[in-house]
Amino acid sequence: MTTDDPVDQLGKDLSLNDTQQQLQKKPFQVVLIDIEKAANNKVIHCVKKPLEEEDLKFVALSYRLGELHETLIDTGIGYTASITSFHLNDFYQLCFMMTSESELKHIKYVWVDAICVDQRPTKRKATIYQMNNIYDRAAYILAVPDLHLAYLRGISIKNDDAIEGSTKYSNDIYHLIHQNRDQIVKAEEGFLNDAQVPKEPPELRQLLLEFTDHFAYSFMYHERHQKLYCPVQALDHICETTQAHRHHWQTWTKRHSNRVFGLHSCHDPICPIELVRSYNLHSGTEKDEWQVSASQWKSKVIHRSTAIRQSMEFLTDLVKDWSSRVWVVSEYNIAKKKNNLKYWFIQLASTHDDNIVFRCLNEEFTFFKFDLDDDTFPDLTMMQYYKENQHQSRIDRLRSTNPVYKRFHYTLIRHLNQQTFLEMLLRSKASRNEDRFYSILPLSKYADKITEVSRWGIHSMLSVKLKLYDIMNIEDKLILLLWSSNKDAIIHGILPTFATSTLPLDFNGRQLLHLAYKGYFNFDLYNPFSIMLHHHYQQTHDQRKGDEDDDGDGDSTRYYYLRIKPKEYYVQTDNSQSRIDLLTKHIPVLQRLGIYHASSSTLTTLDIVSIPAFQWDSLAMAPKNKDKYVSFFFILVGCFAQNKWIISSKHDITYPYAGTGSLLCGNDHKDPKSLSFFDIY
Repeated sequence: MTTDDPVDQLGKDLSLNDTQQQLQKKPFQVVLIDIEKAANNKVIHCVKKPLEEEDLKFVALSYRLGELHETLIDTGIGYTASITSFHLNDFYQLCFMMTSESELKHIKYVWVDAICVDQRPTKRKATIYQMNNIYDRAAYILAVPDLHLAYLRGISIKNDDAIEGSTKYSNDIYHLIHQNRDQIVKAEEGFLNDAQVPKEPPELRQLLLEFTDHFAYSFMYHERHQKLYCPVQALDHICETTQAHRHHWQTWTKRHSNRVFGLHSCHDPICPIELVRSYNLHSGTEKDEWQVSASQWKSKVIHRSTAIRQSMEFLTDLVKDWSSRVWVVSEYNIAKKKNNLKYWFIQLASTHDDNIVFRCLNEEFTFFKFDLDDDTFPDLTMMQYYKENQHQSRIDRLRSTNPVYKRFHYTLIRHLNQQTFLEMLLRSKASRNEDRFYSILPLSKYADKITEVSRWGIHSMLSVKLKLYDIMNIEDKLILLLWSSNKDAIIHGILPTFATSTLPLDFNGRQLLHLAYKGYFNFDLYNPFSIMLHHHYQQTHDQRKGDEDDDGDGDSTRYYYLRIKPKEYYVQTDNSQSRIDLLTKHIPVLQRLGIYHASSSTLTTLDIVSIPAFQWDSLAMAPKNKDKYVSFFFILVGCFAQNKWIISSKHDITYPYAGTGSLLCGNDHKDPKSLSFFDIY
């Protein structure tokens, strides 16, 4: 889908009566494009077909928008389509590839929203209402993360270089993504021959293929390098096996003597340094030029390797960008029902004429298929190769073979098949925040809430999170709280602190959910009162003082708070400078909450509490890999006397355990700092 806000009026325009009227009308007519006419004649020929027609087969495209100059298309069925998301030549080329694809070549039609959605309000509304049905009825959903290729080329030279590399080495990349091992071996053997890599001694090519980072073995398999490893030095060392031939050449050409500005002298017939300047004329013969060209195979090896790696990482980034769009999330999740998701990249067949590289393939041509039932890459294995955290990923690339094939497939699996409800809804990108609910709720256990969205008044991420705390079950609420209060979250002390932080992208909510049901969780997942959203009205500190800069209307402010009931918690009892600093910086927010005595001179009346997600005594008896548990906790700053708390901004407190503070339980009524619940603002 191209538009960011395809249902911007869905909640407002489609009331319950609208829905009932839609169901009572005649069958919906879907607009489709003839694939063969687009591929062979480069024309857009549209037809209308009943969506529920029994024998109707079509491909539905999933993509993201670009920003090109408008192209107008007369659909021939009563409306003009405006296209700004992709270049028509790229679309025609995609259609040509569909006519060659093994499973799609017999399908006659394709649906792409930029052309097939009549933008006149009533027509658009009717089509938008049927959007999920359109993707559900499609024989295949074809994801094209770079359909906006023309836009990508114009963004930067770096993009253009990566795209050119994809095109030049498209055959290698095609087989690499497909994991066609025999074809990969054949392609690399062909490259070694074309690059004139010596066949003698025979060990040379084997060393290049298996002991450098320039061929498929390093693209596909993860191996850590030793500390002193240097890729340039390793390649140079392997190349020394050909020095006997080079020395023979140098002896034969000893009569030559080259000097470069008095800085360098050699006996090569053509000095490589002289070639740096275009005005330096060498004295070599045609045979000398051939020998120089033949000796440059090492640079060709490096160039090919660099281009393929750059291309694979570019394609990986495109997958991440495409899959992060909120309506795309809906589309590929619909594909899970039939396991009918394929994907393709325009740049792998991007040529300046119609002589498509894959036309010459003798073997059967297929798009890439994302098999939702494939368990080839289990979680624990893949996590060794690629981390969501970019800093950690960058370090791993420098210290390992950097298997771009595995990183690519891990990204596909992680984004398309392993995201939780919260990750899909909060990590995705949307131009309208209410679209997060319209697109993701139907895929979840909260699907029955979809008819209420228009009444929720969703306009910001804060309103999104508050509504989630209101409608979700206990475990999802707790995961959102732990995500919002994570040590890496950006918290500025804006109320309510449990819903205003910037969420860290590398938070592993899926792992937390898995661990929560192992019996160590610090909250009762079967008690609806473990976490509940409330609100009350209270005058602000400024209103109370009658601040002249305030509105002066005497109105109270609504304060949202979460009431949580942990099984245990830790009270920080030390008097370190870091504790004093932490309390001091939160005084202004605490005063706004009505803790008016909070000041630098009354810090002893304030408290710091650590609440872990898992009980420490249980963890002490847990398996040895308990380290993965200890990143899940949060710090509260507030006052036991008034039971008002806020989530602390950045701190250096570690996971709480015996020795880091006083361990308390909510049922210890003898202790004045024992609470059965905490109210977090």
